[in-house]
Amino acid sequence: MKQLVQRPKGAVDLVNVPVPILRRGGVLVKTAHSVISPGTERQRLNLARKSLVAKARARPDLVQQVVLRAKQDGLLATYRRVKHRLDSSIALGYSLSGTVTAVGSDVTDLKIGDRVACAGAGYANHAEVVFVPRNLCARIPDGVPLEHAAFGTLGA
Repeated sequence: MKQLVQRPKGAVDLVNVPVPILRRGGVLVKTAHSVISPGTERQRLNLARKSLVAKARARPDLVQQVVLRAKQDGLLATYRRVKHRLDSSIALGYSLSGTVTAVGSDVTDLKIGDRVACAGAGYANHAEVVFVPRNLCARIPDGVPLEHAAFGTLGA
């Protein structure tokens, strides 16, 4: 399955990844349309290209989280965690529309074949198939084109 990711230095690649696993509380969705948010995605790209010091200046909230984590978990564990995060690719996207292909055992109000709009960074990614928690999906009313419904997150 194809998914769009941002590499640590800011490059964007289309990569092969496994199809997500269906879990309780959510659905699998075959993506029809995924919306690129120029502001959000440009901001991520620009931040990735900055030096570590420039990143710290741009995101003082994250620096504070690192300091708190170091106090809780120790300096070495925190360093490893931050290094891993800085060296990892990030899935892009947070607004899409598509068709439900599988339903978690505890989801009762959606069924296979339902057209849905999905939201959420880390869930509604630029990918062929996504797992999305039920609370981040909305059934698309009849007559609304999938390409329009994909903009639901941005419109909200």
